[in-house]
Amino acid sequence: MDPTVPRATLKAMGLCTLLVLLVAAVTAAVAVLLWRSEALGKLRGCRERAANESRALELRVAQLERERDRLQRMADERGREEDALRRELSRVRKDGEKLSSGLRSCRERAARMETNITALQDEVRGLRRERAELSRRNAALQEELAQGAERALGLQRRLEETAEQRRALWARGERCEERQRDLEAMLRDRTAELDALQRRLGPRTARRRCSPSRKS
Repeated sequence: MDPTVPRATLKAMGLCTLLVLLVAAVTAAVAVLLWRSEALGKLRGCRERAANESRALELRVAQLERERDRLQRMADERGREEDALRRELSRVRKDGEKLSSGLRSCRERAARMETNITALQDEVRGLRRERAELSRRNAALQEELAQGAERALGLQRRLEETAEQRRALWARGERCEERQRDLEAMLRDRTAELDALQRRLGPRTARRRCSPSRKS
């Protein structure tokens, strides 16, 4: 056997081993590079996701802070409303006490009013009886008034007749006065005429009375 053959085989085997090692090293390096690039990609993705999640968390935190402020304002408002409700409840209780006392007073007044209403009903019944009596009296008075009106009409007619008679008598009286004045005027005229005749007949009468004495 040729001693050079094993050396060449050993060299070939060494070269193959070296090539295998180199291939393995390159493969490992490539694998490492691929893993590193993949890891870097994953890291970048993780960083981006972390950044996105951080921004989302910041937005969520801001939103939660706004919600917290809103809830705090609502809580403060609720507190103020509760205080107002407590004050309103206290006022309502006081008003309720006042209303209770007012209700008792109203009930007492209602009892008194019922008593007064009963008395007024009795008075109303009495007034109704009086009204019925007054109606009867009024009917009687109406009848008397009708009769009185008839009598008044009769009296009016008699008064008119009496007035007519009075006017007639007055006219007759005026005529009688005129006749009396005429008769008085005639009487004065006759008296004057008689006086004139007596004055004219006076001397003659005296002579007639004196003539017998002269005969004796």
